[in-house]
Amino acid sequence: MLWETVDGLPRLSGVVDWDEVALGDQAEDLAVIGAGYGEELLGRVLALGGGPQGGDVADRIATIRGTFALQQALYAQRDGDREELADGLTGYR
Repeated sequence: MLWETVDGLPRLSGVVDWDEVALGDQAEDLAVIGAGYGEELLGRVLALGGGPQGGDVADRIATIRGTFALQQALYAQRDGDREELADGLTGYR
């Protein structure tokens, strides 16, 4: 995410995302915004529009966010990172 400061406040000026470039559900990107920057910013982004439409958007975002800890645990297991693995599995133990 690219930010600029306008009148002393952060303003989102763009998004650069080359990670696993592919066409997919925009709810994945929105889930990352919510997880990384909080529900308030996610709500503001959704209010601006331009995101996925339909009544199930919030459900798709929540479902995707629910996989983040397991994704963290999977990569930690692969990389042998015990601390990250424990953190990723915290809610499942």
